[in-house]
Amino acid sequence: MSNNMNLQTSFFQALKFFYDTNKKIIKRSYKDLTKKYLDYNDKDCNPDAFLRKPQFEALEMYIFIKEFLNNQSVSEIFKDWMEKKGCFKNSELSIGQDNQIDIFEYSTKEYKEVYEMLIKYKEVYSNYIFALTMGLGKTILMATCIFYEFLLANKYPNDPRFCHNALVFSPDKTVLHSLKEIQTFDKSKVIPNEYVRILDSNIKFHFLEEAGTTLNTLDDSDFNIIISNNQKIILRKKHTEDTPIQLLFNDNDRKSDIDDIFSELYGVEQHMEEGDLIFNQRFEKITRLSQLGIYVDEAHHLFGKQLDKDLYDKSKSSLRTTINILANRLNQKGSRVVACYNYTGTPYVGNNILPEVIYSYGLRESIANFLAYIWRKKI
Repeated sequence: MSNNMNLQTSFFQALKFFYDTNKKIIKRSYKDLTKKYLDYNDKDCNPDAFLRKPQFEALEMYIFIKEFLNNQSVSEIFKDWMEKKGCFKNSELSIGQDNQIDIFEYSTKEYKEVYEMLIKYKEVYSNYIFALTMGLGKTILMATCIFYEFLLANKYPNDPRFCHNALVFSPDKTVLHSLKEIQTFDKSKVIPNEYVRILDSNIKFHFLEEAGTTLNTLDDSDFNIIISNNQKIILRKKHTEDTPIQLLFNDNDRKSDIDDIFSELYGVEQHMEEGDLIFNQRFEKITRLSQLGIYVDEAHHLFGKQLDKDLYDKSKSSLRTTINILANRLNQKGSRVVACYNYTGTPYVGNNILPEVIYSYGLRESIANFLAYIWRKKI
């Protein structure tokens, strides 16, 4: 394993170590509702808590990034960590004796190489990856994160850190069907009972299963959960000429910015008229929602074996391009994509570790903890 990969791995491990070491101090900065939410899902505070340990740890890191680090991008967090600034100032951190990794043992050159790689993949919104091995309940974790967002957004509507709406992408129809668990899941398993009714009376679910399904969200409304595979919302290049009637009644509100968007996204100067793309009804409705959180389930299905080519593919038909243009459109309308949260079964693509990993619980840890559990039972 290269030093750079070791450094990337030790970084997200170090974030977890930092959180665990300073948990009491960190939680003081959280909203009171957040503390209740965490305690309800923490088996140390609530023996009947539903979430498994890896799910709860991922939730802790999710909230840590949001409320303590204020939704900073991973590159910004890494820079503070690299330079021992911000919350990492004067921190004598190490991973611990078991792993024998000192997070400050690497050279300036190695730090710079990893930082430049993170900058390379940086978007206009923060992007995070949560890697949990198969069978650990990523859908339930995703639902728990969205419910947390909506409860906090309801209580603190002017706090820009919280998502008011959620767009959930699945890679195919099979996963799309499994995501219905977000709607049918018993919320009281992860939400304190006194807050369940708040969500039940406010959440609106929208499933885009068929190509012709329209999205019936109210403009500027909150607490929508839109579940779709990327093909139902993705932008497509237009291959036919507009009719004279279409040209006459064509919207002009996007023409002023479409060239700039594509120039920025693809690094080329090109004249891309609105008519060159099909902005379908579902895409347009989503751009009229505020404070959007984007959740990508089984994100490894969207990545190929070649990291540079496939991880953040910016071809005109890719999911990443759709998200990027959506983010730009929301920014122009005074809203934004709060962040993009990717849930995957592995932090690796081939031999490369994915950039922007925040939490990872792999098969090795799962087997080791299971064997330890069996051993304790025998004793």
